[in-house]
Amino acid sequence: MTMMTPAAVVACNIYITAASSHSSTLLSLLRRAQDHCQQLRHQQNNGHNKDTTARNDAFAGNQRIMAPVAIIHAYADIPYDRSSFHLAGRPDFVSDVASRLICNALNEIDLDCSHINDNKSGENKESRHPFVGLVDHVSVMAMAYPTNDNGGSKDKCEAASNAAHEIGNRISKTNLVNVHYYGMACPNNTPLATVRREKTSFFKSGGAVDKEQMGQYKGASPKETSASPNVALKGDTTIGAPVNFAENFNIRLTSKVNFDQAKTLTQFLRGRNIETRGYGVAGVEALTLPYARGPSEGGKVYEVACNLLDPKEGSVAMVRAQLE
Repeated sequence: MTMMTPAAVVACNIYITAASSHSSTLLSLLRRAQDHCQQLRHQQNNGHNKDTTARNDAFAGNQRIMAPVAIIHAYADIPYDRSSFHLAGRPDFVSDVASRLICNALNEIDLDCSHINDNKSGENKESRHPFVGLVDHVSVMAMAYPTNDNGGSKDKCEAASNAAHEIGNRISKTNLVNVHYYGMACPNNTPLATVRREKTSFFKSGGAVDKEQMGQYKGASPKETSASPNVALKGDTTIGAPVNFAENFNIRLTSKVNFDQAKTLTQFLRGRNIETRGYGVAGVEALTLPYARGPSEGGKVYEVACNLLDPKEGSVAMVRAQLE
């Protein structure tokens, strides 16, 4: 396990392309991850990982009142056939639990992603959330960190990016996925959307089949929008540390709204349209996605899925106001 700043606290979100069809395996992954967290808590309580540096004494005093690592949330999105696990705690403990959970998922869930680039990712691809592999996305964000002469920004970047790289290095050893880094885990601080567009088939998968949503704008060439031909058995995994806290806000539309109308609403929310079209909400990325439901629930509807990259500049309230 790579040693990282123990006084920092990070959160890690893991998104897996599986839900009800693999429910027993996912529940087993959750239980084992919880057991792993408990083992690490006992390990710290027994004094094996104490932080004794004077610089972190005050922060460590606050840390003793909370668990060093925990699964804080798990969720299965049945219509999108997608599940998520959310962890928080010390960077070294979080990366350890996350890596083992992901490796177990790669070894135990049977989802062949070797044909992902030919846009034939399954019979129900139109009802899927866009994805690039079995373990589609892993994000790590610093939640707290010790201060220094620069206000702690260096430690903040290192805590999150080091944890992201530790996870990436360990899951790469399975030889089942190709890892692509983004954000502070990437040397050029490349945004997630750019990595997805230039190195994966994300915008051509699942329900994201509209050409406008593939990122082909501002003169992007075919080379820039094509994924790597070297697709691993379990696909690609994007791993990174966002520069800012990103908020997800999805708008479920009624059955009266057709696809063209849903696309129009999406256009009015995208922040990139402010400069070129005169409308949009700053810092908002948006996709139009089909959301499959049973007949008793009204059947298929559409959803405008939004990432608020800077919620202070482009808030949920601003998104709602733009749609009115």
